[in-house]
Amino acid sequence: MSRTLIVYYSRTGTARLVAELMAAQSGWQLTEVTDARPRAGFLGDVRCVIETLLGKRAPYRYEGPDLGSFDQIVVLAPIWMGHLAAPMRDFLKDQTPLPGHLSVVCVMAARGAFRAVEEIAQITAMIPSPVLALCQRDVLTGLSHEEVAGFVEQVRVAGQWGQVKRRPVWLSPSEA
Repeated sequence: MSRTLIVYYSRTGTARLVAELMAAQSGWQLTEVTDARPRAGFLGDVRCVIETLLGKRAPYRYEGPDLGSFDQIVVLAPIWMGHLAAPMRDFLKDQTPLPGHLSVVCVMAARGAFRAVEEIAQITAMIPSPVLALCQRDVLTGLSHEEVAGFVEQVRVAGQWGQVKRRPVWLSPSEA
């Protein structure tokens, strides 16, 4: 049985709702990336813009378990202005290389999930699978529950595939 960890960042609480729902449906461990300093109000909004669009470092805190002890990491991140939220971006940069398999859930107001997944793939040098994009309005109204349940099942299947169907190295052709 693979060990799976959900790592999330949430400024407004929407991504937290999805993370808690996913943890309740799956039984997976849940941990949070938080801001090192508060991001409330107008100045917090300005910091979001500067860190995201200009690529400035976003100070964060992570007090969760070592990622190396997990086979599967599920990253749950909001989208800011069409990009991956800066604190999650910098957390992933600091944690690379990630162990095992990577899956991603993006929570967005309207768009940007595909770009964020590309950013995650570039940062981690891994192709996340499965990937889920959720609209904030669907999360807040409860319409995303079935999508989250389907995603959890896909992650479970992907974990089984990786364990059961992994081809032994001695079956691979050797380089001449």
